[in-house]
Amino acid sequence: MLFSLLLILNIFSGSQKIIILFLMITVASFTSFLRMLGEKGILANKIIVVLIGICICIWPEAIVFTPLAAYEIFLDRHWIAGLVLVVGFARFCVSGDEADRLQAVDSIVNFDHLSICLFVFLETVLSIYLSYRTMNLQILETENKKIRDEGEIKKETLKKQNKNLMEEQDKSITSAQLAERNRIAREIHDNVGHMLSRSILQVGAMMVINKDEKMAAELKSLRETLDTAMNNIRSSVHDLRDEAIDLKSALEEIAEPLKQSFNVSLEFDADAGEVSKEIKYATINIVKESVSNIIKYSKNENVDIRFYEHPSMYQIIVHDYNQSGNYSVNQRTVPEIFAQKKTKGESGEGMGLENIRTRAEKLGGNATFTNENGFRVFVRIPRK
Repeated sequence: MLFSLLLILNIFSGSQKIIILFLMITVASFTSFLRMLGEKGILANKIIVVLIGICICIWPEAIVFTPLAAYEIFLDRHWIAGLVLVVGFARFCVSGDEADRLQAVDSIVNFDHLSICLFVFLETVLSIYLSYRTMNLQILETENKKIRDEGEIKKETLKKQNKNLMEEQDKSITSAQLAERNRIAREIHDNVGHMLSRSILQVGAMMVINKDEKMAAELKSLRETLDTAMNNIRSSVHDLRDEAIDLKSALEEIAEPLKQSFNVSLEFDADAGEVSKEIKYATINIVKESVSNIIKYSKNENVDIRFYEHPSMYQIIVHDYNQSGNYSVNQRTVPEIFAQKKTKGESGEGMGLENIRTRAEKLGGNATFTNENGFRVFVRIPRK
């Protein structure tokens, strides 16, 4: 653009200089904008540079647009437009008489015909070089974006793998902790608990046969101390055992006997660490009762055991069914299940089902039993 300004000052006069300069800036900006639009924009650019070449052939003053057209032609490798541009430039160079009249009256730069041809040629070479640099820069930017995207993908992949590894480590640590707590609870119960129980019995026997009042008071105090220690140990053992319950593992263990005769599907979608011990015990007993009924009475092929955590409640679902039923938990919404009333299709409730209902209601929930393609137990327990 700067070198073309010298040609504009040499060829045009008066307000024509401003108009041509503005037109050149407009064409350069417009072609750059079209290039950002993709294939259609590039096609429009090719049409523009062909029109510039035709204009040079018809209107000699358009020679000032040659470097601009050459820049776009080299970027797009549009050789037809380049051929038209070469023809226009050659026509300008060989028609010396016509070119000599392109000297502006008020020009501050005096170029003859040969100088204009040489100047345009050098300017076009510079334009093609800049176009080549631009093309290489675009290639480098594309490669850089590709490398950056690949790096981001690898980063996300490593982050996910690291997260999975951390979760697996946490699970392993948690399992080890639970196993160790169970071991400690058993050791305390089997060793210390039995020794305390024996000591309490021995002190009781001594209190029966002892006749000394002073010694009786001491033995009574010792008995109370041993009773307190025994109660504390029982409480500690219960706390250790409650914390050591892994609900998912417990459900898997309960479902194991079913695998001999049924196709078993177990789904556990909850944060086991957030489930209270009351709900853990209730869930284990509810699933045990349901599995016991299935083993005794079911003639179906499949068994689904589900434990879901929702923002306000837990769901426990145990369903035995035949494949023809195409059962899916997601086919029926929770409100529909809650609204379900007792129908003629339901079987009578024995002690096992009554126990399930009682356990759910004790925790503020409810239980529903249906006979739709097999027997289905649905229990809702509010989160605390």
